[in-house]
Amino acid sequence: MVANRSPWYRFETFLIYTGISVFCLLAVLPVIHTLARSFSAEAPVLRGEVYLWPVGFSWDAYERLVIGGNFWLAYRNSILITTSATLVQMAMTTLCAYPLSRTYLPGRGLLTALVIVQMIFPPSLIPFYLTVRNIGLIDSWWALILPYAINTFNMIVLKSYFEQLPRELEESAVMDGANDFQVLAFIILPLAVPVLLTLTLFYAVANWNLFLPAIFFITDGNKQPLQVILRDMIWSMQLATQTASADDFERLAGIEALKAASVIAAALPMLIAYPFFQRYFIKGIMLGAIKG
Repeated sequence: MVANRSPWYRFETFLIYTGISVFCLLAVLPVIHTLARSFSAEAPVLRGEVYLWPVGFSWDAYERLVIGGNFWLAYRNSILITTSATLVQMAMTTLCAYPLSRTYLPGRGLLTALVIVQMIFPPSLIPFYLTVRNIGLIDSWWALILPYAINTFNMIVLKSYFEQLPRELEESAVMDGANDFQVLAFIILPLAVPVLLTLTLFYAVANWNLFLPAIFFITDGNKQPLQVILRDMIWSMQLATQTASADDFERLAGIEALKAASVIAAALPMLIAYPFFQRYFIKGIMLGAIKG
């Protein structure tokens, strides 16, 4: 059967595989380049000699990153913040999306409109900050969790998915004596695993990369997440680089290598987690985005 395929079919297949290979290469090359810079000395990086392989190989950037300072403490903080915030966000998003997806909910149209208006016209920064401060969340991890408990776009995606599920499933469960929470927990959520895992990944990535809210609301250095600590370490490194000798530039990593090492360290957990969610990613988005 394979032998009967036309030359045009084979040519199309070749073009498809070639295109996919080019796109994969374009996605991988920046990662390899960043990794090479992180293991290179400062002088070759500044001279533009580093491409896909380290020049003047050095562990110095990673040693500066992990030895001393609050790197490991910040890593722990980011893990705790990401885990806690993602759990709260998924719970709140689910508990908001499910009622709004039920046509029998009184005032459903008005509530949905209020949610959409909030997405189109978000609160301005100063009133938002004053609200967080007045309820006593400043310098607390709750300031990074509660104000961001629901992402409107993610909630609408999940709501659209719930609306696609056959009503007969819910009706049969109600006839068997199930209440709303039992229907949600035992009927709806098991069917929504792909979209739930996709939204979990979205929330986790956003929480892991948290930066500006941490600067606004967290003043205690022992509570800062990883992104803020990396920014502070790079600033400190810039000051040290100004007094470095020419010999240090040739042997040791400098600010550019530290930036690259920071990118690798910050992206590593998400790179590890993504393959476990990949098979649900496209399916989950399509299930929640197509209605009918």
